[in-house]
Amino acid sequence: MKISIFALFVIVASFISPALAQNVAGEWYGVGKVKKAGDHNSYLSEMILKQKGNRVTGSFNYFYRSAEIKTKVTGKYDARFKVLELNARPILNYLAKNANGADCPMEGSFTLKVTKDGATLMGQFNPIYEYRITCPAIDVKFTKSVPKAAEKTPIEPDDEDTADISVETKKPIAIAKTDTVGKTVTSDKTVTFTKIDSAKRPSIVATSDTSKKAASIIKAPAIKTITPEQEMAMALKIRAFDVSQIIDVDADSLKVSLYDNGEVDNDTISLFYNRQLVATGQLLSDKALTFTLALNDTINEIAMFAENLGRIPPNTALAIIYAGEQRFELNLTSTFNKNAAIRFRKKAKVADPKNVN
Repeated sequence: MKISIFALFVIVASFISPALAQNVAGEWYGVGKVKKAGDHNSYLSEMILKQKGNRVTGSFNYFYRSAEIKTKVTGKYDARFKVLELNARPILNYLAKNANGADCPMEGSFTLKVTKDGATLMGQFNPIYEYRITCPAIDVKFTKSVPKAAEKTPIEPDDEDTADISVETKKPIAIAKTDTVGKTVTSDKTVTFTKIDSAKRPSIVATSDTSKKAASIIKAPAIKTITPEQEMAMALKIRAFDVSQIIDVDADSLKVSLYDNGEVDNDTISLFYNRQLVATGQLLSDKALTFTLALNDTINEIAMFAENLGRIPPNTALAIIYAGEQRFELNLTSTFNKNAAIRFRKKAKVADPKNVN
């Protein structure tokens, strides 16, 4: 009986496709974006899932502002439609000011897509019906993390197996015992070895043994503790910078005073100078927040990081800056996507010709 190429393809695909579609277990990473007009904080997200049959369990972990939050998830995976349904309760409300803010009971629905470039889960977390007004949906595209294979290292001979062995194939091979230096040739491979001790036999080199040996000698990297300052610096770099032109000043330092620009509406900021944290959790008001900053000989950057958007978005400030006899009034605007930044450069000092001998 003849079978067309297309029919054969369908038969083969029917066996291959379910294998790709059946499993969502693993580590997934993505960025959650709130489906709401305006600038809002994003959810830097990680999902670690386990699957048994169609039942899925695991955790949904995310950074919200400077807080790391972990939420357990449960759900099921429908291999027919490649759809993953999850319950993630709760997820922090998109307007929360800190980790103790209001929560949103959410349900996730994601579609699995597998290509030669990798696997993705695309969909969104949706609020349950009772929270549909206060909790908007969160769009997320998760990408599966595929661990890199450990680099294979040669097996080190032990006390009973001492030989210098060079293998020109990746297939396992047992090396014949000999008392001379020479070559043992098989039908599809060549092995060169040098016998060091005639009383000892050469090792048996196998790919499977090599991978186990390599895995056993790799030590897990030490877990580094991230300080709050480092965490804030990382958050700063995630956002874009709205920078001003470079302002040349004839001074060695700046005196910076920050006020809420307009109605005082609970705008809270962190201040960075040359990407180093100067102050955090600073509430803008009609009273000045004052800082003195030393200028170096390069370009100096003052960046304002919005910790919230206040009652009236965006987060705005009036900066009054003194550089020696010079005075500047600048308006700064920050959002959850962009940092306000102003830059200064100290003028090079020119020698007074009258004082030259």
